[in-house]
Amino acid sequence: MISPRRGVVGLVLLTAACAGSAPPPEARMATGASRAPYDAAPVNPGPITVALDLRAAREILALLGRTQFDANEARAIEILPAVQTAIRESGRGNEVFERDLAAAFDDQARISLFDFRKIREDRAKWDELLNQLSSREAELTKKISDRARALLPASPAAAVTVPVAFTFGLPGRTDQVVVASGGERVLVIDLSRALADLQASAPPEQIQHVSRMIATEAYARAWSEYRAQSPAWSRHDPSLGQLEPLLRAVAERGPVALYGIDENFYPLAVWLKEPMRTSLDDLNRVADKLLEAEGDLDARVTLASEVSRPDFGVRVAGPAGAFLADGIITAFGVDAYRTALADGPKAFFTAYDKASQEKGRALIPLSKAIRDRLAGLPPSAPPPKPTPSRER
Repeated sequence: MISPRRGVVGLVLLTAACAGSAPPPEARMATGASRAPYDAAPVNPGPITVALDLRAAREILALLGRTQFDANEARAIEILPAVQTAIRESGRGNEVFERDLAAAFDDQARISLFDFRKIREDRAKWDELLNQLSSREAELTKKISDRARALLPASPAAAVTVPVAFTFGLPGRTDQVVVASGGERVLVIDLSRALADLQASAPPEQIQHVSRMIATEAYARAWSEYRAQSPAWSRHDPSLGQLEPLLRAVAERGPVALYGIDENFYPLAVWLKEPMRTSLDDLNRVADKLLEAEGDLDARVTLASEVSRPDFGVRVAGPAGAFLADGIITAFGVDAYRTALADGPKAFFTAYDKASQEKGRALIPLSKAIRDRLAGLPPSAPPPKPTPSRER
């Protein structure tokens, strides 16, 4: 199945909202300095363990490096878990995978689903990338662990393991899937898809991108584990009333969505002002609708169902939550942000509300409905519905 984290993170901010935004030229510094909050020094001990498996990618490249197609070698590749994942996700059989591998050796052959022809043409580049991934594995996995722990509060410790398998040829448009294998959830990454926008970049920049992809999944798992152990996140907060499911969804998804944003776009309130305004307008609008529906059971059920859907996380909760998180970090720092996360959803929103009221921040304010609930005030009565006039 396609990773739900992809929907949560989904690169929702940059792939959709930021397509027309130019990153700040000074952000890509030669010194390697980063403004991204996920590059802060971690305080949670974890451990977060990342294991890289390059076998599928290497063996596919080895086959594509032959002068002619070898069916026996192709069948041996098919037993690798990452390749089995690609075949299973395609909904086709092994014969389609084999036929498309063979088509990479014949320019006249029709490709059904798995396009290996371009990978074969660029195999020297991919070999170089895999060699660097292998030689820098210890450095890379440490960086991923540090990044994934960076935005977790200090305690409780969140220990997770993230097995990662690299391959080529995932079907459809996805560049990653999470699958169950041997009692673990394995992140399978199609390197050609994941690096489609960085084909001309040097391996170090490509590895940086892959590192962030894996850190996103690692943080999502660690953040889920953290919340499961935290009383502040596991208990119901009646003070939030009808807004609790919405505020919880935003506070849960926003921190993960931060990892889906390239480090060049931080701080978000500076470089993504219009996307921020759109996302928070959507959040405020949904909050207002929830309170307006307080006396209408059918409307409440419909809105609650909408808030719980994965696509709501992609469209609203993730982007809005990322902007709230960045606003807290920009105003008060990473330590204050971790403290807000440790204290639960209400504290997360309260911290942003305080940040938005600071002079010179130019942050988009939360709606009055949300601020009133944070302050413990009862919801304002909705305006009366107009009485239809009678014809005389």
